[in-house]
Amino acid sequence: MNHLFSKPNQITIIRILLIPVFIYFLISEPPYKDYLAAFVFIVLSLSDALDGYIARKSKQVTELGKLIDPIADKLLISAALVFLIGRGIPIWIVVVILAREWIITGIRMIFVTKGTVVGASTLGKLKTISQTVGVVMVLVNFPFAIWVIYLAAVLTVISGIDYLIKFTGLVEGKVLNIPNLITLIRLVSIPVFAIFVIQNRMDIALVIFALIAISDKADGMSARMMRRATEFGSVFDSFTDWTFLSVSVISFLYSGLLSMKIVALLSIPAIAMAMIKMYNMKKHNAIISSAITKIGVGVGYLTIGSIIINFRYKDYFLAASLALAYSGLAAFIWKSRSIRTSSSSGKRP
Repeated sequence: MNHLFSKPNQITIIRILLIPVFIYFLISEPPYKDYLAAFVFIVLSLSDALDGYIARKSKQVTELGKLIDPIADKLLISAALVFLIGRGIPIWIVVVILAREWIITGIRMIFVTKGTVVGASTLGKLKTISQTVGVVMVLVNFPFAIWVIYLAAVLTVISGIDYLIKFTGLVEGKVLNIPNLITLIRLVSIPVFAIFVIQNRMDIALVIFALIAISDKADGMSARMMRRATEFGSVFDSFTDWTFLSVSVISFLYSGLLSMKIVALLSIPAIAMAMIKMYNMKKHNAIISSAITKIGVGVGYLTIGSIIINFRYKDYFLAASLALAYSGLAAFIWKSRSIRTSSSSGKRP
């Protein structure tokens, strides 16, 4: 708990809580809304550098901070890009950037939980700067903004490849196997699924959804049959499941198939569970899992399918997903407390 609520972590948490304010200016019609949105975006972006500086200066770098800081960054840029689709940013660029951001961030956080910190590269920093400048230029309708967005997309892809090369050199053991390859293909298919949902091509989206759902079972079966089940593969598979669920929710929101209220209710337990899981992996080397969350993932897939085909009883699936999400969060909190108690008891003389 040391420095858990330190000044840097407080800044990061406030940054996350203020993202809805930024979204409000993007979707509402107050006077000078674009300039207000740009101002809030700049403030939130600068606060990212501020909390990191304070953490290093005051020696208050915490495990929680390492986990929530990149999440806050990606939530902000994701919100900006998604709600600027059609307002100066093409959809394909949004999909490319978001796919790279969340895939690389997820893999980086997996390494963090194992004690390996992959620092930001020069390309990564240039990518972040170009994305930030590009979003601000689009918000204020600055001339040639689209060219900065194109540059950001190119740097995003190049820096992503650079990180993947680094990750390959850090991985120990046989991770380049058929089960993990199937999971990787499933992960890469997610942005394609999002494109067709946003374009309202539900026929093609349904086919891709079916392939993702079937391959989700195929990678697990192949891992057991080929005896290639690894801890990395398990975490990678779980990350892919949650990425698919999250991207689907965002896509449905943009397409008008889900309301902002429902998305907010789904996002709270999902983000909280991700933070709890990553924290315990790093702090106690313990992977938290729950039968409730596994059932919740399965029901989540069914809910996505029901929304795609506009099933008559899709609202019941959605209600079940909400109930399981909060039940899973309660189970995660309970297990986290048990792990912390056991760890504290083990340290006593």
